Amino acid sequence: MTILSALVVFALAGSGSLVCGSTGELSAVRTRLVQACWLANVGGAALGVIAGIRAIRGSPVTVDLGGTLGLGSSVLACDRLSGLFMVISFGVAAPALVAAARSGHGSRSRLPAAASAVLASMVLILTATSAYPFLFGWEALTVSFYLAVGFDRARRGRARSSVVTVVFGRCSGALLLVGMLLIASTPGSGLDFDEWHLAESTARASIAYALLLAGFAVKVGLLPAHLWLPDAYSSAPAPVRGLLAGAAVNVGFYGMWRTFELLGAPASWLACAVLIVGGLSALYGIAQAAVNPLLPTLIAWSSVENSGVITAGFGAALAGAVAHNDGLVVTGLVAATAQLVTHAIAKTLLFTATASAEEATGETRLDALGGIAHRLPWTAAGLTVGSLTLAGLPLTAGFTSEWLTLEALMQQFRLSRLSLQLCTTAAAVLVALTIGVAALTFVRVVALTAFGPDRLDIAHRIRLDDYERSASFRTAVATLIVAALALSAFAPAMVSVITRAVASRATGSPTMRQSPWVIQPAFDGFSALSPTWLWIVLPMMTLAVGVVGYCASRGGLLRVRRVDPWSSGSPGVDRGLGYTSFGFANPMRHVMGNVLRTRRSSATADPAGRDLSYTVDVSDIIAEWGYRPLGRLIMVGVRQAKRLQSGRLDAYMTYMLIAVVAVLAVVVATR
Repeated sequence: MTILSALVVFALAGSGSLVCGSTGELSAVRTRLVQACWLANVGGAALGVIAGIRAIRGSPVTVDLGGTLGLGSSVLACDRLSGLFMVISFGVAAPALVAAARSGHGSRSRLPAAASAVLASMVLILTATSAYPFLFGWEALTVSFYLAVGFDRARRGRARSSVVTVVFGRCSGALLLVGMLLIASTPGSGLDFDEWHLAESTARASIAYALLLAGFAVKVGLLPAHLWLPDAYSSAPAPVRGLLAGAAVNVGFYGMWRTFELLGAPASWLACAVLIVGGLSALYGIAQAAVNPLLPTLIAWSSVENSGVITAGFGAALAGAVAHNDGLVVTGLVAATAQLVTHAIAKTLLFTATASAEEATGETRLDALGGIAHRLPWTAAGLTVGSLTLAGLPLTAGFTSEWLTLEALMQQFRLSRLSLQLCTTAAAVLVALTIGVAALTFVRVVALTAFGPDRLDIAHRIRLDDYERSASFRTAVATLIVAALALSAFAPAMVSVITRAVASRATGSPTMRQSPWVIQPAFDGFSALSPTWLWIVLPMMTLAVGVVGYCASRGGLLRVRRVDPWSSGSPGVDRGLGYTSFGFANPMRHVMGNVLRTRRSSATADPAGRDLSYTVDVSDIIAEWGYRPLGRLIMVGVRQAKRLQSGRLDAYMTYMLIAVVAVLAVVVATR
């Protein structure tokens, strides 16, 4: 009943939020009611986590909705795989919602309703046992994203972002609908998911498999369907960005995992496609993030990168299934799921911290957020730990998950088909390059914000303390920081839980643990890692180096000598405040120039050349070469279609007659 209870709580929270939004002027009572709606959503998320934990421990939760959704009988069930994703998604949603409740957001009193719709849709998707409730939840999530992204519709660009989001969401739903209907029409199958494993392996089933994965790929922002994601995340109100990017996106990966569990090994060409798309998405996403000067957009582009890394690990599992190698299947699934956990925690943490910085300072530019470690220590801590986690540095969950992903992709020699070997190798190279660029990208974030020079003016500083004093914000940030670090220290336990939930298709007993505190790919003797021991050894080594350095310098190690940094040998050069966002990203614009289509231009304002301007721009080549020409063609078709709308009744009757004749002709021809 915890599933049904969660849905009821979300419905009550959303209804209460709408009632608050329909009342008159802002008041303290209204603010408290809005906070109560946010906290009710937190309670619903907690119920989702409880249901997930029960399912993982072997106590499935089932709810029979009967004909509640309006078409036949619908059953919601939470097994181990659903339970794992419930724990991950609602586990990170709860802190994000707690942080959102810190001030009540009285001017956004209807925002909790949008969050409730997102959360309820996630429950339906993660627990659906047949096509209809799944698609119902999927379309509801699309509408929820539209409402959340376009909530501040009066602000510039919000309306466009929400429309683009809903267009891609509908495309995703259409792909899933066609794929599920093809599977249902396959001999031996039906609309219930339990029947899918009985479907015969035919060309129709392979096409359906590809359509389903494509539909889920659109939701998680893989190339070339990534266009909606950066704008959607950065346009959404700051309090719900973490919910969308850290929690809601996981339903797309759940769909991939569930499809693989139900349909088994795909065609080899499909496994190759998943590997290549994952690798390219990872590199393209991090390349765009590396040069972006706006913090929310940078983090959003990083979501494209993380989706690619996760998908590459999933592709390794598909390749293992094609080769009938259970060890590679388990290694790929565990690596991809561990990376998913890392992404969920780090993205929620980063967007939660960014929301605080944005609301306190009114700025999202990296160059304008310097020095927040002095003014916003909790925000700076969240940005630092979240960035280091996504950079994959030791002692964070990102280090473990990225190591597992690379280990999974390095098993290409265990595959018998040359095509799978080549695609797995290519994906490994792309992911390895991505990890290196990600480290540079997030070092740039930390260097310019938390540890950058103070760039906040007096007007901004007046408002800063209000956000840092909030107990709910501090609780949310502390919870996510502890999760990002603790999952590294207790990585063997995390791997065991994930393996139990995702390894249902493995016929053998592959293990990912060499000993209680050491993890490995599911192959003995290949490699091993102990993140737990790193938590013991690295601090001890750091302490030892510090003690030796202090003794050798006779205490001079702690004495700081301050001098002006050298900036130029020419007189009259403004030293400024150190490196800027542009300066940090400039090498990446050169190295990745072919991917980013870097364009440089210079201009002089006077004939003597004393006033020289230099401009460097990058672009989204997929949008520029693909979607913009397609958009122009669509608009041509729209203009032609408008000519049919003449306003004359006789013309409309003629159209209807032509349509009826065409349908009759098709029916007669196909009998």
